[in-house]
Amino acid sequence: SSRMGRLISREYQDERDQQILFLLDCGSRMRERDGELSHFDHTLNAILLLSYVALGQGDAVGLSTFGHVSPRFLPPRKSVATVNRLLNAVYDLEPTLQVPDYLVAAEGVQKRLTKRTLIILLTNVRDEDDDTLGPAMRLLRRRHAVTLASLKEAVLDELVEAPVVDFDAALTRAASLEYLHSRRRQAAMLRHGGVQIVD
Repeated sequence: SSRMGRLISREYQDERDQQILFLLDCGSRMRERDGELSHFDHTLNAILLLSYVALGQGDAVGLSTFGHVSPRFLPPRKSVATVNRLLNAVYDLEPTLQVPDYLVAAEGVQKRLTKRTLIILLTNVRDEDDDTLGPAMRLLRRRHAVTLASLKEAVLDELVEAPVVDFDAALTRAASLEYLHSRRRQAAMLRHGGVQIVD
């Protein structure tokens, strides 16, 4: 301002031109139901809503699927037609009986994405996923920002809160608490590894 002899101000705005890729699990655990909808249906609704918001902010949105016979990949794009592209890519998908392999999915994404991307993995994490989920997250975090959105069965909270009236109810509560504890332990390990988690 002193050099120019008049007041000068700078305007800053949020950085745009970010890439977001939804990594969608189409495997067996997405068949779980909460009310009318399966976890898979909930994730599809969330993907379409978040895509609409991100595109409105000027970001590019893409999709990659895994846990079924023919995985699909839509590279991130900014066009207004992207939501329709996403709809056309997922309208015929159903959750399968296949067990998801997170590491194979991560390797496929790594090969296709050259630019740093926010990868949002939508799945239902189980404690038996340690073999492939941890290595997959480490692989993706080398180049990308990763968020794990894990859907939780609402029935677990109901089982934990149910009154214990007999031995079977006690066993059910103990098993539910053990499962939730394993899930929290796994989430803590992933957070420690730098993965952002939405449970």
